[in-house]
Amino acid sequence: MLRYCFLSGAIALSSSLVIAQVAIANPVDQLLETRACPECELSNANLVEAKLNGANLSLAQMRAANLRKANLIGANLIGAYLKDASFQDANLRWANFTNADLENVDFRGADLRGAKFNAALLKDVNSQKSIFCRTIMSDGKLNNRDCRLAGD
Repeated sequence: MLRYCFLSGAIALSSSLVIAQVAIANPVDQLLETRACPECELSNANLVEAKLNGANLSLAQMRAANLRKANLIGANLIGAYLKDASFQDANLRWANFTNADLENVDFRGADLRGAKFNAALLKDVNSQKSIFCRTIMSDGKLNNRDCRLAGD
């Protein structure tokens, strides 16, 4: 009787693990469920209005990802490849883009207060109507352009 209970428990446990692995095998689903997807392949991902505050996306491949109106407060995007991505109207307060590739990224209307862009590639970036306050730029200089407007 004891062997039977142990064996059936082991089968149930291994089935649960397989189901759990299948359930989050898709990196977008993994990110949305756990807010952690370092080194994931997320190119062309549709993450519009995603709630990703505090997410770990370090070294993620996110070319042309759509993060319009996403919440990425305090997110770790260190070394991420974000060429052609859209962060239009996104909340990026305190996000860390250190060493990220941000070529041709759309930051229009994004809240970049406290964001860090140390040593990031900022080439052909559209930052119209973005909010900069205590924002560390790629050259290490502080951008406080909108501190008075933002009430900070």
